[in-house]
Formats: sequence, structure tokens, C-alpha cells
Amino acid sequence: MPKCTRNGCGQEYEDVTNDQMACQYHPGIPEFHEGLKGWTCCKTRVHSFDDFMEIAGCKLGSHSSTPKHKDDDPFKADLTKYDDVLPAPPSAPSTAAHVESVEAAPEPRVAVPEPIDEDPVGAVIAQGAKCKRNGCQAVYESESTSHGPEMCKFHPGTALFHEGNKGWTCCKPRATDFDEFMHIKGCTLGRHLFVGTKPEKKVQADKCRRDYYQMGGSVIVSIYAKKIDREASSVEFTPDTIKLHLVYGDGKVYDDEIALNASIVPEDSSFEYLSTKVEIKLAKSSPAAWTVLERDSA
Repeated sequence: MPKCTRNGCGQEYEDVTNDQMACQYHPGIPEFHEGLKGWTCCKTRVHSFDDFMEIAGCKLGSHSSTPKHKDDDPFKADLTKYDDVLPAPPSAPSTAAHVESVEAAPEPRVAVPEPIDEDPVGAVIAQGAKCKRNGCQAVYESESTSHGPEMCKFHPGTALFHEGNKGWTCCKPRATDFDEFMHIKGCTLGRHLFVGTKPEKKVQADKCRRDYYQMGGSVIVSIYAKKIDREASSVEFTPDTIKLHLVYGDGKVYDDEIALNASIVPEDSSFEYLSTKVEIKLAKSSPAAWTVLERDSA
């Protein structure tokens, strides 16, 4: 299946389901300023790179597989041209001229690298789970084909953005273009990380964007959130409310209770998790048209 190349999407899709609501993406470009990260097309700003990668797209449209680079191969960028952008380390001062100051200086602190997380022995890994390591896009297939030593080529460091150059703290290559940065090859070999042992942080997210429309005796509500964890999420109906608990993205949590403008029939209502949203179908208890979705908005 083709893979969408729009910013903020990157999902595989089928042409038969590729309508004007299938892709949630960013039409702008990345913007990094004074420690804040975001996209030029929307207002959301975050501090960490991981949170930046999870900013939901601000525009809906159809998926596109058009390469972002001029060449047919979007991975063809020559990243070796950025090998020398880091300044050379300063030369060591003369030993004879600074004997006294060297003797008085405290011993330098040696940074202890954080141990690399690994999947626990016997971990249950879902088919299709994605590797969590930076710079790796592998998907779990089986223990023999996806969990061997040195199968994963990744970046153990963190993203580094400085004076227009982008790279990773663990290696030297730098790029000026964001797309090229995303394709800097990993510098370390190891096992893929599909589960890990570190607990995932749950971040209470802002209210997810939503819209609705009416069709006969039903009200269709869309709550937009990418990569919803179907096992950990839930949607519950009462005659007057919708209770939402959505776990999506990189451990984000969205809890909400929508007080409906009119009553529904819970047993006839349903929901479905899609690639960019959860679609809820509410069965009206009366055929009258709804002027608004929420009671407090009336």
C-alpha cells in the first residue's frame, strides 16, 4: 500500500478509501523558535521534540504519496554534506603556562549515559507494533524476523536543533531541512524496542477537535485524534451524555463528558475507531432536528 507523505500523517492507505476526510495533516512547515516547536499553519506550540511529532494535523484532505524531494526517491538526500557543521573543539592550553590553574581545578564530572531500554524477555508484542526507537520505522512481524540482535539501526540520543542545523546528540550528521533530518540514518545497532520496560507517561491532552452532522434519525459525531489505542480507550453512552476516554498519540489522554442537547437511545448508538478519529453514531430518541450538539451551547 502507498504511504502518505503529507506532514503529520505518514499512514499507509488504500485508494478506495482515500476521500477528502481521510488525511489529517499540516500544510505548513516546521517552525522552531526560542525553545518552542510547532507548525507555521497552526498555533499549537510544545517544548519537546516527541510532543512536536504528535501535534495533530490542522487540515483534512486526501492522502498523497508524492515525494517531497525533487528526485523520485525522497530518501536520496546527501546527508554527508553536513558532517562538518559542528565547530572544531578548542585546542588544549599550554601545560607549562597553566600548571597552577590545572592543579586547582576540580576533577571533571563524567556523564553517565542513560541505559538503553530493552523489551523484557517473553514480552507479548502485538502484530504490527512499531519500533519506539528514534530513527527506526520497523514493524513487528515475528520473534525470529523482528527481534534479533543488531536488527535495529537507531539514534540513542535526543533531537538537537541549533542555529538552523538539525541532528541528533549521539552522532555528527546535521541537516538544514526538516525532511532530511527525519531521514538521517541511525548510528547505533541493537534490538528493536516494541514494548520496553519504562512506564509510558500519560499526558492529559487539550480538548480534541470535533464536529457533527445529522442524517435522518442519527447524529454523526467525529472526535479527531490520531493513533488511538483501541484497547485502552472507551466510549460510553447514557440517554443524555457521551463519556469519552481516549488514549492516543504518544500516551496522551483525553477525558470528556458531552452533555447532549437532546436524548438518545444508548443501545442503538455505536462508535468506530478510524485512523484519524473516532466516529460516533447517535440514535435520536425523537426525529426533531438538533440545533446544537451540547446542551450548554443551546
